[in-house]
Amino acid sequence: MSSDWRQDLKNLPAIVPRFELEPHTTALLIVDMQYMFAHPDYGHGAMLKSRYPQAAAYLFQRFNETVIPNHLKLLQFFRENQLRVMYLTVGTALPDGADMVPLTREKGPDARVRARRYGKWLARVGTQEHKILAELAPVPGELVINKTSFSAFNSTGIDSTLRNMGIEYLVITGTATNVCVETTARDAADKGYRAIIVEDAVATITPEFQEVTLKGFACNFGRVETTNAVCEELKRKMPSIAA
Repeated sequence: MSSDWRQDLKNLPAIVPRFELEPHTTALLIVDMQYMFAHPDYGHGAMLKSRYPQAAAYLFQRFNETVIPNHLKLLQFFRENQLRVMYLTVGTALPDGADMVPLTREKGPDARVRARRYGKWLARVGTQEHKILAELAPVPGELVINKTSFSAFNSTGIDSTLRNMGIEYLVITGTATNVCVETTARDAADKGYRAIIVEDAVATITPEFQEVTLKGFACNFGRVETTNAVCEELKRKMPSIAA
């Protein structure tokens, strides 16, 4: 991602009203940090290593050096200060994946050819691929919601769950920036939530995808901030908050 992408925003129209996080109505929402997508030896990661090594090298360097460490910082901060943490996973409960959004299911004469080319794509609930990375695993009291679509708002009850919990602000992290992170964050904004995508806690397969997604979101849907900026903002609203 280019270092001046934020500078570019000054030359673009932005329609999002400015807002600040309110700690006790804010949740950290971690998207699809599963072995299937965030580990080089499983599912999508293994396919990338095999067929698209340049994309794999970029993605997993970003996971290891930036995204996972910043998840750990955010988790520590939210947990120490008793703020809400929620996780999303994506996966099928059926052997043939029939409960998944049709876009993810191959049919027709080319299905097997494409399956061989792109490798295992759908994580079955209960498998290692479906699990959240061990270092980021939820602790008791943290919700995990499984979705069968790219956006959690299209295949789960997350909207009513968030409203029941009194959540108004979402701090969104995970993978992939331009797929499930973006679609979930945009839908959250459309539902009236104030959403922040944490730029150094999300990842996708190219810097270009990352930059375009963040620019579009910052102009039209919400805010894009760093891990440190999010924590500092929450600390300002809670003077006694842990460092």
